[in-house]
Amino acid sequence: MPSTFRCAFSIFAAALLLTPSVSAFQTSLSDESVREAYFLGQRNDATTTSFFNPYLRLLPKPDKGAFIAEVEVYTPYVQLVEISRRRSMGYSAQQAELDYRHGHHKLYVRVRIDFTPTYGALELYRSSKADRQQSATDQPLPDFYRDFRVGLSQRSGPRHEDQWIEPLRILLQPSYVQSSSHLPFVPEDLGLFSYLADPGYTSFAYSSATSFVYPTGWLVWLVYDAHDVASDDAQVEVITTDGQHVVVPFDLSTLR
Repeated sequence: MPSTFRCAFSIFAAALLLTPSVSAFQTSLSDESVREAYFLGQRNDATTTSFFNPYLRLLPKPDKGAFIAEVEVYTPYVQLVEISRRRSMGYSAQQAELDYRHGHHKLYVRVRIDFTPTYGALELYRSSKADRQQSATDQPLPDFYRDFRVGLSQRSGPRHEDQWIEPLRILLQPSYVQSSSHLPFVPEDLGLFSYLADPGYTSFAYSSATSFVYPTGWLVWLVYDAHDVASDDAQVEVITTDGQHVVVPFDLSTLR
């Protein structure tokens, strides 16, 4: 093999190792994909940061009502990139493989819903029962389970109708930040700071304590078995009681 050809081939091979290959969303990651996610996270540079951009959608603010501010999708590949990025010291590709095999077969969807002057702002500070009784003429406290329906849908069946995919869990977190950007996340972050979205569970994060930092809205987490989601067009939908029907499309065939 001529030396010039060998040199060109070496440069091409190195580029393949450093640049993530373009492929569709995988319900089960191959060993090669796990290694690619590991090395992309270890780089932790501008390439890593820009990788997350296609997974995030920023939405315009409505004239009134709740603000469905942003939607972000975390595939198993994205989760491994994030894990690797956090563990820059002493974290190996072999450990990344073990981490994936032990439970990272889920897809997460995050929806940030912000309070606005016409939704949640007045109720946010009426945290005590006495306050609510004295304000009988005001609007009632926001009830997430009646105010919103959030889900992921894909077209299926012979008629290609949109069908909502049943999530494994829906979790809620109070949100304290309204700046829109990629939210670094791995499943362990949810932990005990989430509220299980059970209609029988009171999930208000209000307090009359003076030291309490009041939330600015909600983070809604949808948890799916990755095998229930096809590598195809998908829509995150948010339906509100004030007439909003927000549809956020994602082409999973172009994501990892």
